[in-house]
Amino acid sequence: MPVCTPVSPRVFKAIEKSDIDTLACCREEEIRPILPCLVRLSLIAPLDLSAECIAGRKVVLRILSGIEVVNSLVALLSIDFPALEVDVKKEQQLRQKLGGGSQTESVLVQNLANGLALEFECSDPTRRLRLLLSELLLVMAQIREPRPDFYHKSSELFDNPCYLAEVSDVLCIALAELPSLLPPAEVAEALLHVTHGPTLIANMVANQPDCFREVVTGLVLNGDKQDEDSPGGLLRLQAVRTLCQMNPSQALNVRALCVEQCRMPGLAVYLTLDVGKAGSGMSGNGSYGEGGDVVSYVTGLLLSHNHQQRTWFAQFVKSSQRRKYEQQASSALAALRTDLSERLRNLLLFNSCDNDTLPDSQVIHATALLRLYCALKSLANLKFSEDKEIGLLLQLVTCRPPPSAAGVRFVSTGLCMLIACPSLISSTENERRASEWIKWLVKEEAYFAGASGVSSSFGAMLLLMAIHFHVQQLSAIIELVSAALGMKVITRATNLSRIKYIFTHDVFTEQVVTAHAVKVPVTSGLNANIPGFLPVHCVYHQLKSRMFTKHKVPIKDWIYNQICACSTPLHPVMPQLVEVYVNSIILPASKGGPSDNFNEPITEEEITAVFSQSIFTEKPPVTKRKRSGSAQRELCRGSAAMLRGKWPVTNSLTTTKSTSSSQLVSQSFSAAGESGVASVMTSQLLLLYYLLLYQDVRLSNTHQLLTNTRRVHAYSPHLFTQLPLRYLLSHAQKEQRLYAGLFSPLVKLLVSHYPQLCLVEDWLYQSPPSHSRLGILPPKVPLDPQSVTRAMEGAVDNSGQLLVLLDRLMQMPPHQLWPLAAPLTANLKFLLQPGVPRKVLDTYRQVWLRLNSLFPRRLWAMTVEGLLPAELLGRAHRTLTEDDIVLDPLYVLRCDERVYRCAPLLQLVIYMLQVYLLSSRTFLSQQMQNTPVVTATPPHSLVGGAGGGGGNTTSPQALEEEREKLRGALVLTQESAAVQILLEACLMRKQHKDEAAGALVQQEVRSIVCSYIHQAFLKDTTLAKLVHFQGYPSKLIGPVVRGVPSMHIAIGLNWIPELLQLPDLDKQLFAMKLTSHLALQNAMPSTLSISRLGINTLATLLSVLGEEERLVIVDWSLTSLVRVGRAFPALVDDLLHLLVLYGRVASAQAALSTAPAPKCVAFLDKFENGKIQELKDSGVIGVEKMDYEECPPPGSPSAPSILPHLPRRVPREDTLYARVIEAFRRLVVESTMTHNLY
Repeated sequence: MPVCTPVSPRVFKAIEKSDIDTLACCREEEIRPILPCLVRLSLIAPLDLSAECIAGRKVVLRILSGIEVVNSLVALLSIDFPALEVDVKKEQQLRQKLGGGSQTESVLVQNLANGLALEFECSDPTRRLRLLLSELLLVMAQIREPRPDFYHKSSELFDNPCYLAEVSDVLCIALAELPSLLPPAEVAEALLHVTHGPTLIANMVANQPDCFREVVTGLVLNGDKQDEDSPGGLLRLQAVRTLCQMNPSQALNVRALCVEQCRMPGLAVYLTLDVGKAGSGMSGNGSYGEGGDVVSYVTGLLLSHNHQQRTWFAQFVKSSQRRKYEQQASSALAALRTDLSERLRNLLLFNSCDNDTLPDSQVIHATALLRLYCALKSLANLKFSEDKEIGLLLQLVTCRPPPSAAGVRFVSTGLCMLIACPSLISSTENERRASEWIKWLVKEEAYFAGASGVSSSFGAMLLLMAIHFHVQQLSAIIELVSAALGMKVITRATNLSRIKYIFTHDVFTEQVVTAHAVKVPVTSGLNANIPGFLPVHCVYHQLKSRMFTKHKVPIKDWIYNQICACSTPLHPVMPQLVEVYVNSIILPASKGGPSDNFNEPITEEEITAVFSQSIFTEKPPVTKRKRSGSAQRELCRGSAAMLRGKWPVTNSLTTTKSTSSSQLVSQSFSAAGESGVASVMTSQLLLLYYLLLYQDVRLSNTHQLLTNTRRVHAYSPHLFTQLPLRYLLSHAQKEQRLYAGLFSPLVKLLVSHYPQLCLVEDWLYQSPPSHSRLGILPPKVPLDPQSVTRAMEGAVDNSGQLLVLLDRLMQMPPHQLWPLAAPLTANLKFLLQPGVPRKVLDTYRQVWLRLNSLFPRRLWAMTVEGLLPAELLGRAHRTLTEDDIVLDPLYVLRCDERVYRCAPLLQLVIYMLQVYLLSSRTFLSQQMQNTPVVTATPPHSLVGGAGGGGGNTTSPQALEEEREKLRGALVLTQESAAVQILLEACLMRKQHKDEAAGALVQQEVRSIVCSYIHQAFLKDTTLAKLVHFQGYPSKLIGPVVRGVPSMHIAIGLNWIPELLQLPDLDKQLFAMKLTSHLALQNAMPSTLSISRLGINTLATLLSVLGEEERLVIVDWSLTSLVRVGRAFPALVDDLLHLLVLYGRVASAQAALSTAPAPKCVAFLDKFENGKIQELKDSGVIGVEKMDYEECPPPGSPSAPSILPHLPRRVPREDTLYARVIEAFRRLVVESTMTHNLY
């Protein structure tokens, strides 16, 4: 749509900058539109009286002197504008009141006898102004009314072109003299609705250059989302474009405003084309249209990060194509396509006629143009023209660029365009041309890779596309093209049949693709910063589609070499490559295909070769020098030969002998240095992930493997014991940004197979900063095993030297500390001697935890060995291994008894117990997975008769359930035994009662043990039930309930009633005592119910048991009843009733016994005062046994094991009677008085 501006850019720029000299050089026709401004300028008294200003006024007068129309303009400027202003205000008020419907009533114009045009022609200047303003205000009022379609005002004054100049003059003078009543933006909006509106707007702005931005902004903001869909939008587009042609310097700002507001896309396109033509035209080298930013601008809009702008422009392209052909020809999209087609022709003019070579100077422009067409096709659904665009595009795509980085990028973009725009090869001739070009790429790929110096050439993309075509993964190809182009490509899979045929039949057969992939050299220093498509992508997709196993091509060495060549940050495809490689080793390609071929696993020797390199001496990666030119060219030739399919294909996976790991590394990485591994830590982490994933997949599919009678390689447990799993995991955790795609799956596998290495306390542990300066104290002791041994042997006599040595060890990194782990654990028992300072023990524990972050499993085994008691070491004892302790985790608790009196070392023992119990649980699960039940026949068959036999065959599922139950029982047995041993350690032994700090040590030990029991009960509530059904010393019930918060599960899971129902008096009394302590600790409604049940159970037992059992119940339940009453005063009535029964039982039994001794009364008086303990201490009670008091014979069934048979002077029945009375008093006091009930 051509647009002609009434004001030339030179005149507008001169009037805007007050360049009088330039205006003096212009012709009269050029300055005619701005005469109102010049006349007004000449009549206004200047404020600047300088000589320059006076000279300029003279030039203006000289310009105006020869123009006849100036006289009429002077007359217009001589009228009474104040009076006119009053009338204009009245007219505006009238229009606001009446609206635009009434066209006869007017304040400015009255008694209009003739037509408007005739009146305008015959009137004086004042009358002309009034006529124009009346008509203008009427239009402004009419456009404010809501209308369904665009409103065009028919007016004699505006429609007749002969009055256009005079109307423009009057309008410009009115706006200049009445600025407050006629805003330029509103006037411009009204002028759009009359004939010649764009011309009038341009003249108005030319006479007032300072209002350009205001007018343009108003026009754009009031525009439509799609400006070419309506006549009003086209007029607005023409008006703004006219203004921008008049003032080209503001065109780009107006375009930016359109994009920002997402309005008038056609205007934005026209302005872009106008700026490009004005900036370049025919450039010096003859390439039309290469100036400007048309390509980059349109590409930026289509690929914008702003979704609203992207959708807005794409909708513009789509809606433009839906119009009629006549409308399409004059649209902005047609102008854009014409410009782009011209650019295509100009680019093709540079091609050599012989070989279609594209000059180096045009490669970048051609790449950008191809990418723009891809964006138009994919994002805006542009349909290419058969006669104009398809032929030119295919001709440009199949050009042969120079071997440079830009040339590689051009070829990659061309390949992607053939996929994104399949209509380019819709004809047979175009298909033949594309096929020849792809064959040329295959032939020249190695030369391009060598000459351009680009690490990722288009060869990998070619190979990857061929792989996807062969395995029918067309969606993956579209994703690949989208990633390469940086846009979402939308192409139907059915449209790719022609290009698929070219790849799979003309260029790449499946066997050629597979043979080529395994021969491509690995990417040295592979990391996430290397862009493009690499050989690892090709191998990954071929592994995923099982092409290597299908054609029996060994790929193990290539994958191993690529793992060794990786560096940080880790490339995201490497974990995926390891995963599909492991699946190709173990799992068949299809469920019904046990006879499939499989890849070989990495050998243990190759893995050991990588892990034998120290991760602690690894230096930051250094940029390796490039290969020499001859080596690079040789590599390129080899790659080209492989692309052409000239390499022989291996017929069997097993025919190729695998070289040793050292040879593999040296052969594959001779250019990478002597180490052969680009990054030791990265390679070790990838191999660790491979081993764990291999073990996980193998164990998960063991049943299927046995069913198919297929054996796979299993890595030895000894290999895993040599790996620094904990250190590798902690390093990956600290550097997650470098191992983004590896850390999460690695943690998942470690939690499944090595949960002992993933304890929460290990994740939370941080080595405390060492602020101590003891390490600098003399004498300087060398840090060698002998010095450590001597220092630990003198832990009591010379503890200061040991403390200085341990402080120096705390300041060393763990890998330097590890050589001293053996003497530190072997001499551990010297720290168990009495008199070792607590500071030494705490510092030793910190040193042990630092060692635990490196090789924890070795450290655990050495520590358990170092803590074994002397009596076990004295016999023919072999060194414990980790396998021994995993099979029997209780080895950890068979340590020296002094450990249970040393809190810091007890913490280490309990930590090792926890990890070995986890290890044992995992080991048993893995053993069951290793040996699943496939078919099962019972060992004994029942023979029914001579003629036949019958046998019951147990289903494998039932046997598996039975094995799982047995495994769970074994695990529970181990864990409950550990809890029982630790509970016994909480008891105060006789030899420790006289120690000064015995009670404090016992309290600390109990705290540590209770913390472990709390975690164990939370982890498995069945363990808590089992331990209490087994029972433990009643002295520990109170400390356990107070120290183990998770004991509330005894109430929540409601298994105390089951304990009360057992036919064992000891268990029932144990349950009652446990209930009383839980009542004090957790006074809840459920506890109240259980307590009431316990009271009823005791009352029932009291009525059905024999004499001795009843006395035992009375003796052992009194304190429990008092505690229950203290916790629940609501149960006082039931408790008092039970105590009355107790008193009756004791009284009745006392009446049947021999008369009490003379001291009985005095005993009762003192007992009533609560002095029973003092009487025991003073010897009044229990000094000797009276003759009249009978004792049950040893082993009698009526003598429970918990009843202590101590010598007494007072009969037992009388003693119990006194204790019942005392319990009654305590119950009343503690249940009522302490709660302030009365």
